Amino acid sequence: MVDILYVEDNPDDADIFSRLVTKFEQSPTYTILESGSEAIDYLTGKDGQQRRTLPKLLLLDLNLVGLSGFDVVKRLRAADHTRWLPIVSYSTSDNPNDIREAYAAGINAYVVKPGNYQATRELLQHLCRFWLENNTLLNFQ
Repeated sequence: MVDILYVEDNPDDADIFSRLVTKFEQSPTYTILESGSEAIDYLTGKDGQQRRTLPKLLLLDLNLVGLSGFDVVKRLRAADHTRWLPIVSYSTSDNPNDIREAYAAGINAYVVKPGNYQATRELLQHLCRFWLENNTLLNFQ
């Protein structure tokens, strides 16, 4: 099972994420996808694979090219298999309208990407500790 599914279309942000989490004391398993449509296909099995066990956390950029992160959340919340999947928005936007729209779509938390490497490391450690170690999940597989 993958701990984190990270959907990010910016290769630099994806690279930073990869470099940081692999240095954690307890490094989570993760998969990075580049688009909202890839995420939907991955989580629902429409990519030709049998439907996978869901990750413990979906870390989702909202400003994706094509199918936006907002649309991804709405689709996942509408499907029985993914309705209870923990989704954290991980965005550069601190616009109140984006935050409101993301929560209305059904995210569990909204996190603004920090502006520097050290702050990003600390934030990702906190996110992993909470969502992967402390959060109690439903058995929604």
